[in-house]
Amino acid sequence: MRSIDAFLLTAKKHDLQVTFTFFSFTPETWEGQNPYLDPRSVEAQKRFIRSIVTRHKDTKNVDWDLINEPSMFDPPQIFSDGPRSAKDPFERQAYVDWLKKRHGSIERLQERWNMTADQLPGFDSVVPPEPQAINFDVQDMHQGKKGGQWLDYVLFSMDMHNRWAKELYEDIKAVCPDHMVTVGQDEALGAQRPSPFFYAEAVDYTTVHSWWFNDYLIWDGIFAKTPDKPNLIQETGIMYVETPDGRAKRSEAELRNLLERKYAYAFSTGGAGAIHWIWNTNFYMDNANESHIGAVRADGTEKPEADVSYDFGSFMEGIRDLFAGRKLEETAVIFPYSNDFSNRKLAFEATTKATRALAYELNVPFRAVGEYDLSSLRSNPAKFIILPSAHNVDDQAFAELITIVEETGATLLLTGPIGLDAYWHPVDRMAAELGERKLANVRREESLRLGDRAWPVSYGHRKIAELSKEIPAGSGAKPADAAGDSLVDVKLGEGRLLWSPLPVELNDRIDAISALYRHALELSAADTGLIWNQGGEHSGVYGRKVTFEEGALFVFGSEQSWDANVEVKDPSTGLIYSFVLEADRSILFAVDASGDLLSVYRPDEVEITVSKG
Repeated sequence: MRSIDAFLLTAKKHDLQVTFTFFSFTPETWEGQNPYLDPRSVEAQKRFIRSIVTRHKDTKNVDWDLINEPSMFDPPQIFSDGPRSAKDPFERQAYVDWLKKRHGSIERLQERWNMTADQLPGFDSVVPPEPQAINFDVQDMHQGKKGGQWLDYVLFSMDMHNRWAKELYEDIKAVCPDHMVTVGQDEALGAQRPSPFFYAEAVDYTTVHSWWFNDYLIWDGIFAKTPDKPNLIQETGIMYVETPDGRAKRSEAELRNLLERKYAYAFSTGGAGAIHWIWNTNFYMDNANESHIGAVRADGTEKPEADVSYDFGSFMEGIRDLFAGRKLEETAVIFPYSNDFSNRKLAFEATTKATRALAYELNVPFRAVGEYDLSSLRSNPAKFIILPSAHNVDDQAFAELITIVEETGATLLLTGPIGLDAYWHPVDRMAAELGERKLANVRREESLRLGDRAWPVSYGHRKIAELSKEIPAGSGAKPADAAGDSLVDVKLGEGRLLWSPLPVELNDRIDAISALYRHALELSAADTGLIWNQGGEHSGVYGRKVTFEEGALFVFGSEQSWDANVEVKDPSTGLIYSFVLEADRSILFAVDASGDLLSVYRPDEVEITVSKG
């Protein structure tokens, strides 16, 4: 305890906020059987936490992180791709109770899991599934595996994590009601581990640790940010990579540039900030990856990446009061959790490609919502909503989405099949609006017609086996002069539906995705952000304006190997901003409500020219 006291007092002396983490990867079982569900384990965890928070209930420079990068449930199997059962009676009983509440009858569960009464005679016969029993691949058919149960098991794990987190959260708040509590999660989205859009209900702010997914940094930030709670890039840094002969592959200048981009994108995606892991290199670690991470070398000298924290600290200190009343984006992308939690997940590719097309090819800002909580689309309506190549969608979520479009007047873009429920069973959806349809396999080469132009759509590698589209019932091959699937446009109440029968985001051509989004954005009249006079034609140039009540933050990043001249016009003020974006670097500047410059990141190196349009 005295060590913890000394640590917090030292941090206070240097005006540092501390996020104190109680557990890592899974909580301690402490003579129990399940770290999340055994009451003996949870009560021991509470006693441990209370011993610390009670001692520091009046400490003002600390917030509490319940667990670092949680996995469910079995401690020896952390960082698995999905939950792993601890095979204990507490988990099994909790799973049975959860299934009864979700499905109601064993007959309904048998239907959804595609099992006979002999295979699933009753709820009491259910056990948490092992991954070896699930057909995760289209070619995994030799042993008659049943994959429908995997969706339920992953959803169950999300609920059990939240149940555990809420219990500890309430225990802390009873002692320290003014201290924030969170869960620190890594890039678990797409890995079927506790996800921010699910655990947000149990914490004060969400987090993401942006480590390996350096090509998906915008995706990382947006799909961890709920509309009503802050999101913190709680850990970020650069993992060590090496050449085949064992030398460092990245230069220290490249490390600096990548860290700078991670900091910049933390703010451009609506986040509350970023924390560098780690300041001093931990050269005692017997791990070639971890022992290279850090801004300060073992000899006490600083790497170039240390300047990123100094420069960002100076810049943000000067504009700290700007970050209030953020205007939400008018375009929203729904993360298709039913697909991502299923035994045939496609959501990672669909949403990362949607992000690449919107944020880079079109430079359009957007926000994200989760399939299982669409409420923010009512409280903060979007003009343009995308559900990208989901394939299987929850019935209730789909019905709610259609109602939201009908009532708010939004334009909804659906791509790919829409007639599959969460368990991959065919269902009758929107036959009145779209006609009778049937599933069909995609071909290696397809075509999407937008107006009088046909865009090539290609499905390489194994995608002709993995993906589906929908075609009119009774249709066959099309004649040469009618080649391609046309975008369907129908009215839905006050809104409209745009439907591409092809799962466009899962194809190999980014230009087809961009063309579809550009067409849909024009029809929706959603705000597309800045007007790019120069620089927007580069796929490796990213930029956006984040609008607040009393000003705005402009963030630009280069992911290309040459400098670019950038000139953008802000439609709200009419002012034009011009500058040179260096290769692989980031530029940020803040303006007041009139568009006049307040501050520039790296002012000694970057010059922003402001002119009237």
